[in-house]
Amino acid sequence: MIRRGTDYIKSIKENPPVVYYEGEVVKDVTEHSAFKIPISTVAKYYDLHWDEKYKEYLRIYNLDVGEETSISFLRPKNKKDLGKLRDGLVKIYDYYRGFFGRSPDYLNLWTMVFYAHAEDYFGKQFGSKFMENAIEIYKEATKRDLFYTHAIVAPMYDRSRPPSQWEDPYIQVGIVEEKPEGVVVRGAAMICTAGPYAEMLWYLPNVRRDSDPRYAIYFSIPTNTKGVKFLSRRGFQPREGGEFEYPISSRFEESDAILVLDNVLIPWERIIFFKKPELIEDLMWHTVQLRGWFNWHFVIQHYSRLKFLAGLAIAIAEASGTSNFINVQEKIGEILIYVALNEAALYASVERAQELPNITRPDPYISISASHFNMKTVPRANEILRLISAGSSIPIPAGIKDFENPEERKLLDKYMAMKDLDALERVKTFNLLWDVIGSEAGMRYEQYDRFSRGDPTIRWAQTYTEVFKDRKHEFVKLVKDIIDQMPNPKA
Repeated sequence: MIRRGTDYIKSIKENPPVVYYEGEVVKDVTEHSAFKIPISTVAKYYDLHWDEKYKEYLRIYNLDVGEETSISFLRPKNKKDLGKLRDGLVKIYDYYRGFFGRSPDYLNLWTMVFYAHAEDYFGKQFGSKFMENAIEIYKEATKRDLFYTHAIVAPMYDRSRPPSQWEDPYIQVGIVEEKPEGVVVRGAAMICTAGPYAEMLWYLPNVRRDSDPRYAIYFSIPTNTKGVKFLSRRGFQPREGGEFEYPISSRFEESDAILVLDNVLIPWERIIFFKKPELIEDLMWHTVQLRGWFNWHFVIQHYSRLKFLAGLAIAIAEASGTSNFINVQEKIGEILIYVALNEAALYASVERAQELPNITRPDPYISISASHFNMKTVPRANEILRLISAGSSIPIPAGIKDFENPEERKLLDKYMAMKDLDALERVKTFNLLWDVIGSEAGMRYEQYDRFSRGDPTIRWAQTYTEVFKDRKHEFVKLVKDIIDQMPNPKA
């Protein structure tokens, strides 16, 4: 079943998670000012599947469940299928302008990947029951078209010690007790983007930092499960009627929260990974290659974002008459290079896809490398926008009412116009610019882009130590062959 936006809103209204905001439990997240914007955007995601302009890209008859589903649930069986999945996701993120990364499609992709590896990973490593769980969770997600989010990272209590050595070892989510009906877990995780308005949750163990088996559990539960709580950050929504001043925040503000699991019972049928921390490497890097998949999705997001940022840079330069300045041209050219490289990565990742018996997946060398590259390119594109707009991004009238005062409007029309923009269009353009590079939502996105996949230093280092680990000899051989052909001194 493919839902409409009203179906999602009705669902989250009738089955709300426990959300704390400013000292109170939110009574209705669908009406709360901090969550109305992202809930509206999620609803629009579902409605895009019914829009004539998007239907052919976003809907597909899914042979795995015998009905039409979102393209984001498609298990690619060949390169053609993978190309369809890529094109559908690009359509979604072009609509978002590369923002709103915790859209339902993101975790739909994860659920599909787990389903594809139900037998060769979950069944092989954990047993038939866990294999059945991965299959049934996928079928449930597709038939109900549920909005999943996830949480991974342990609270930042003390990074100098593993969580099992903290004063309370259950700050990170861990297994407290095993029962016939399931497993009791306790702890917290951050950053749970979209938690306050998601219907379902994937919890993934962060066991690289601590291999204690108590932390090795991966499960799927409804967000309104007893004992699940979300401590939401302050909303960055604009003031009432702020669409004029904040055109991005008013559309694509995302909420983040700390996930708390307060002695939550996880039924056995909701668990797919259990008490084998040594198998997380196979999940992330090898058989399942989850890291390759979610980085591929990040490349799609940031490809759409970079196209948008390039357009904004060009619009500002041409309107202000600086597009002929060589230093401005160089900076815009830099963003366009990033766009081209991301586009190449997306097409190459499909052309060089790994065709397995159960799934065809994007080339991990390309997708992971491109995603790691974008941890620096997207913030750099924001910096370029700051540089080419310079001080002109600051003296902008307070709001739309300035244009509704006839006396003030005359002054604005005369003094706020640019070479190729009248005053109103100039202010709209620079409001858009400021929302990207200077507003709370804009700065949150930039911080998230830098660190959402971890520390950029570690990720770039992993490109050497892990991503290309099995291919390093290829490159060394190119050097060694020349060295071997060089003459040695005579004895």
